Amino acid sequence: MRAVVKIGGSLLKSAQHFVEAAKFLSTFESPVVVVSAVKGVTDMLIELYKTRNESLYEAIRDIHVEIAKKLGVSGVDPLLRELKAALDLPEGPDVLDYFMSFGERLSATIMNGLLKRMGMDSKLFIAPIITDDNFGNANPLDDRSLASEIESHEGIAVVTGFIGRTRDGRFTTVGRGGSDYTATFLAKLLGYRRVVLVTDAPGVMTADPQEVPEAKILPMMSVEEAMEAARLGAKRMHPRTFEPVTGGMYVEVRNYWSRGTIVGNFYAPPPYKVVLKCGEGSCVVGLEAEEIVKLGGEYVGRFSALVPMPPKWAHDLFVKPYFEKLLWTS
Repeated sequence: MRAVVKIGGSLLKSAQHFVEAAKFLSTFESPVVVVSAVKGVTDMLIELYKTRNESLYEAIRDIHVEIAKKLGVSGVDPLLRELKAALDLPEGPDVLDYFMSFGERLSATIMNGLLKRMGMDSKLFIAPIITDDNFGNANPLDDRSLASEIESHEGIAVVTGFIGRTRDGRFTTVGRGGSDYTATFLAKLLGYRRVVLVTDAPGVMTADPQEVPEAKILPMMSVEEAMEAARLGAKRMHPRTFEPVTGGMYVEVRNYWSRGTIVGNFYAPPPYKVVLKCGEGSCVVGLEAEEIVKLGGEYVGRFSALVPMPPKWAHDLFVKPYFEKLLWTS
């Protein structure tokens, strides 16, 4: 079964990180690989758009030239020349999206070149998703005119995350964290069941480990719960990441080594799964969130409720008892 595998920018910081990602990708059979920008580069591109500072351009250039040189791959120089020429463009929402597109275009070009150097049949696809022209937060359209080319390629397809293009060819972006959304939408468009979102976290955690050191990895989560958690800011995922996950599709959120969290169209216990910091209190996400409202919590959504206490208290009260019970009975 062909899978869509997204490699997050937090895993792409240096040449060695690209090698580690490529080795992981080699364990899949002809995956569609969605690649994020090198960590920190999107923010640099936004600042470059605002300032048109040549020193900042040179910093972006040096990051990618160094990585490409160490890996022995080519293809970044034309893109870097194109980016430098963009410094003379006027301001505008479509121009900002054009600037931001270079992060994924450069990163995907490097990844494609590396996979080829490692002897794999890899082909690069730039922004194969057609969107509307709502620049900065574009909506993907059910248009297979570009994506259908991926199906005809029997090897690895390397795809730029985060960006799409309008029907007249202008680059768009689907919002920060949008590579996750790109991956799930592309899987739906192509009719693939399995999506693997690879990040530096071992899976969806029951809480932010910085707030709750004893937070656990959730083994399973329903699509509705995951959508609610994403909407409230969990793992910095695009709030629409799980919208395309329908029918028999499922998503694995994981790092290279963990089994991670499986998100799909099922309703598995425990009843409370994630605690997030929300304003002055905490949001508890889970199937039984409406029960918390009956106990005095504030309604946030069908699968979430707000309680006036720190995340650790909420985690200890609602989530931790179920995991202790699970460990006791296993």
